Amino acid sequence: MAGAMNAINESASTAGQPVLVTIPISHYCEKARWALDRAGMAYLEKRHLPALHRVAVRRAGGRLTAPVLVCPGGEVVAESSDIVAWADARGASVSCGGEASVLARDYDERLGPATRLWVYHQMFDHPRLVEQSMTDGVPGWERYAYRYGNRALAFAVARVLVINDETAVEAERTFRSVFASVNELLADGRPYLAGDTFSIADLTFASLSAPLIAPPEYGVRLPAVEDLPPSMIPVVEEHRASVAGRHALKMFATERGAVGAAV
Repeated sequence: MAGAMNAINESASTAGQPVLVTIPISHYCEKARWALDRAGMAYLEKRHLPALHRVAVRRAGGRLTAPVLVCPGGEVVAESSDIVAWADARGASVSCGGEASVLARDYDERLGPATRLWVYHQMFDHPRLVEQSMTDGVPGWERYAYRYGNRALAFAVARVLVINDETAVEAERTFRSVFASVNELLADGRPYLAGDTFSIADLTFASLSAPLIAPPEYGVRLPAVEDLPPSMIPVVEEHRASVAGRHALKMFATERGAVGAAV
């Protein structure tokens, strides 16, 4: 394992650019991509399927979760919010202190797990619908493994994340609570969640709500709303139309492609 870790560190150093280890569909990985893109930073993204990603992130020096950023020189940044802060220090212009960091931490702890669990639960019986999003950019053997072993993969993910009917109901209750709190926060007309500037709170909320709002600017192509399972469509449409959902969609539309130094 040490040799594999050294290999990935050496590839980053040789290329003179960071290596980002991701799950392509992951909203936490989208959060990291967004920050790095906003910093105008060139990086190499290495994508893997969920569950299979664990080997790659451990080899990269992380723990069990993606994303992991391996920097030239060997520094490893293994949490999405830390990657945002790392990118901010290099020109991303994402405010990461004060109220913004408190809000982002709450979204990381409640919103992200809830939207992920609920969508996985809804999609387990529709593997072909999310095949492109799940396998975009992964190694060929993983794409093959998904096509012919998606049931086994779904079982592994459900076991690790404890996904079942009861936890899906609780997850929906949680993300509805978070959206309600964001609706209230934006009721005073503020342009951003933590005041007058784009911050880690906006980036985190938008990224982690993406499974409920299907933004076209997402880092991989998500299924169109009209193609979703019938049980999902009303929930997605409701959240896209909410004040919080419109804010997240606006952040994707106006801030996802922006380079921090230019705004």
